[in-house]
Amino acid sequence: MTKEKLTPSQTNVLKLGHDKGTFTAQDLPIKGAAAKKVIDCLLNKKLIKPINRSGKWYDYALTPAGRQAIGVEQSYAPTEPVKPKSKTRPGSKLDQVIKLLTRKEGATIAQMMDQTGWQQHTVRGTLAGALKKRLGLTIESDKQEGQDRVYRITAGLETV
Repeated sequence: MTKEKLTPSQTNVLKLGHDKGTFTAQDLPIKGAAAKKVIDCLLNKKLIKPINRSGKWYDYALTPAGRQAIGVEQSYAPTEPVKPKSKTRPGSKLDQVIKLLTRKEGATIAQMMDQTGWQQHTVRGTLAGALKKRLGLTIESDKQEGQDRVYRITAGLETV
């Protein structure tokens, strides 16, 4: 993709879209015909896309090309695995769960529920989403007969 020159107004609209997630023409710092011209130009360049219509306004979102145009997304696939950008905040519930899972004896769902005050489905979602997908941790479980399943973090902890 060739890098196209953007006007300051187009760049500001793309940055607004990146910061807000979605936006309407009403959200723009410019109004009237100028706003319509900027929106139309960004649509034609496929830097934004309409995602739904609420009332008389369309909501817009950035496309990957739009994020790339303002430098928040790379145009190539990384050659090495991407490490998680966010780490856990010390003392947070997620940090408490990680501490439980790094113990030698590991932790059961019930222990994680007691520690955090979360419901069972929230703990399971945290294991699959925040820990495995977002932070890239390897979590293994073991079930002894007559006992609850025990979970442990076995790899990836150096990234947290």
